[in-house]
Amino acid sequence: MKFQIEGVRTTTVVTTMVTKEKISGEIDITKKEVMRVTECLAKEDGDSTAWYAYVAEAIEDGADYSDVDLEIKVIDTDFEEEEDWIMDRGVIVEY
Repeated sequence: MKFQIEGVRTTTVVTTMVTKEKISGEIDITKKEVMRVTECLAKEDGDSTAWYAYVAEAIEDGADYSDVDLEIKVIDTDFEEEEDWIMDRGVIVEY
């Protein structure tokens, strides 16, 4: 069955830009930060440099680090749209 309606509808469109980048170069990250993010030990089997193996994991998990000499090249950009609408009060339906 068809109905005639009248009212106000609010539409919100959110666009997200997703960018893929190729990065290479040098960063500065502390042992303390790697340990905080990954929960690795300061030493493993007496090796005080064992934390080096956890640096990539720490970066992937959002560790803080400084850019020393980092080259960044954008390799892909994509857009994602998400639309949502709300039917405000005051809609009149005629039948």
